[in-house]
Amino acid sequence: MFNAINKTLLALSLSALMLCSCGDKAKEGASQLYAESKAALEARNYQGAITLLDTLNTRYPDQTEIRRAALRLRASAMEGMATDSISAGDAALAQATINLDALRPNFRHVDSSVGLDGYFLPNGVSDKVMTATGIQARVTDKGYFYIVANVQGRAIGLRAIELTDGSERVSSSDISSSRIVKVEGSESASFNPEDLVGVGAWLESHPKANKVILVGSKGNVSVKMDSKLRKEIVDCYLFSEALQAQRSASIKREKYERMLATARDQLANLPLENEENK
Repeated sequence: MFNAINKTLLALSLSALMLCSCGDKAKEGASQLYAESKAALEARNYQGAITLLDTLNTRYPDQTEIRRAALRLRASAMEGMATDSISAGDAALAQATINLDALRPNFRHVDSSVGLDGYFLPNGVSDKVMTATGIQARVTDKGYFYIVANVQGRAIGLRAIELTDGSERVSSSDISSSRIVKVEGSESASFNPEDLVGVGAWLESHPKANKVILVGSKGNVSVKMDSKLRKEIVDCYLFSEALQAQRSASIKREKYERMLATARDQLANLPLENEENK
């Protein structure tokens, strides 16, 4: 009986020692991650500090005291990241604004007369309904580049646009037949930004491109692309890129301003490090 009792006491003692040992290892591991995140913060590696703190929270959920102390580190890392990002964003926003201001005088806004959204056109380009076979580049009110294509007097089942420079070419994505507008034997369609991925950049880098192919399910139609048309398309693409760059920079700046406000609010309401250790 005494042997049984002794064995039970020994087993309980070993279990307690093992628990203490595991607890010590967990505390040691959490403390190490805390120290590494603090070092990353001091080195201005804010993203690295946040990643280490995320690891601490995930790996050692029971180390509440260390995780509580890490809240100030996280808020400080967020503050540093937001401050740096705002500075970088200001530079990007300034450059985007310069680029946009240089292009804006070359465009005019066209208001829709049928309740649709308006759009921008290069100065000198007619805003009348297209009555000849060809294409016209435009920029939406929200800054997106698109192309209107028209095939006059023929039904080819218009589905794509190709631009060519000798043996080199770029093509839009195919569009659905439901997007074709048919009027008195003619066809027209708008090719949206998602249909034109890579088209504007390709044309900008191919100054000798000279042909537009309107691709249809029943046949193709080719039209000459002179230097004037090419410039109009490239200018619309660049104007769109500038508008998007300015909008993106503004959105990012607002995002980091909110992050900075949140971080500073947290820092103002968290205890200081020496108070946490009391």
